[in-house]
Amino acid sequence: MKIAYYIHHTTISAGGIFTYSIGILRLLINASQIDRITIITSPEVAKILTEYKDLKKIKIRTVDRKNSIIKLRMLIWFGLYLIAEVVQEIIRAKKFFSCVKNFISKVNPYQKILNTNNIELLHVPIQYAPIYKLPLPIIVTMHDLQEYHFPHYFSIKERLHRFINNKISLNDSDQIVVSFNHVKNDIVSHFRIAEEKISVCPPPFANDWFVNKSESEWNNVQTKYKIGSKYILYPAATWEHKNHLSLLKAVKQIRDEGLDIALVCTGNQTKYYETIHKRIEELKLSECVHFLGIVPEGDLISFYKNSSLVVIPTFYEAGSGPLYEAMRYRVPVICSNVTSLPDTVGNDDFLFDPNNVDALAKKIKIGLKDENFRQRNVENSKTRIQNFRNIDYSKNFINVYKKFKFG
Repeated sequence: MKIAYYIHHTTISAGGIFTYSIGILRLLINASQIDRITIITSPEVAKILTEYKDLKKIKIRTVDRKNSIIKLRMLIWFGLYLIAEVVQEIIRAKKFFSCVKNFISKVNPYQKILNTNNIELLHVPIQYAPIYKLPLPIIVTMHDLQEYHFPHYFSIKERLHRFINNKISLNDSDQIVVSFNHVKNDIVSHFRIAEEKISVCPPPFANDWFVNKSESEWNNVQTKYKIGSKYILYPAATWEHKNHLSLLKAVKQIRDEGLDIALVCTGNQTKYYETIHKRIEELKLSECVHFLGIVPEGDLISFYKNSSLVVIPTFYEAGSGPLYEAMRYRVPVICSNVTSLPDTVGNDDFLFDPNNVDALAKKIKIGLKDENFRQRNVENSKTRIQNFRNIDYSKNFINVYKKFKFG
């Protein structure tokens, strides 16, 4: 098989999407059924894909989304495509508008790459493809429909944007990949997509997804960020559903009880960080709470390995990369009892209700002070990770590809 693989141009600022994309890419590189992978990405992302540029199986092609002409072409394409989508919904002439959309896609700058590199299939490991309606299958990964569970976390504009793009993606892609059944159920429920169009393909979370995998020297990291030796870690973008506010309240409660502990948070700082920062000041936690934004991979690995406890208090998570990272690095980790997280951990002792600050604070204290709990936690992680490693993850993706006839 000769496939194209799209890596989003915003890279790591997109949160866990980038690490997911890299994890699946490594999986596909090792699949014997795939002869060539054409990576389509931006010039900026291409610069950090040094691990892959010299591999015989890999070709890297770039589209500069910052270029004014490219921007204009993408804008024209999406505008016309959206008009066709709306009119199609009114007139209900699917076959006709399929031809119209196919014609519109000639404006899209990605079409030339896909038409001139002998590609048989386009795999897009994010919710929205950069192009649709091509004479080859398009597979997208739908990560979540969180807005249906927590609509108050999204503005009307954001919900409309997600609805329009999700609808186009779900209708005009040839196959939908999800990582967990709860996402599949949401798609079927809210968009009435046929179940056979949705494939559950768990990603290889047991494997290391970092691009460079080099760990920074801890002494240098401590000096660089002015971090002490006792801290809990939460790597997550500052989206509201990540529930940083409850974690701040729990840290305040623990410190008021006399336990000297700091909190380190990494990840993209969204607009919601303003609310978080205000709460930090209100709780008088400025000296012990550190929001560092996106840090280099080597620094993040060092933060994982040297933390006293990793805490994941999220309200919603399709699948938690930080949870798997902590488990892989054998660091004690506790997490909320939502979506896929309980199945990942496999032991209720290490879960808590993210809506209950007292329960969260109690679990953190146990995770910091109870050595038996910490040892059981690490042993549980070792067992779970080994179980995950015994699964043939690539088989699921290859089976999706095989649904389409090539050649």
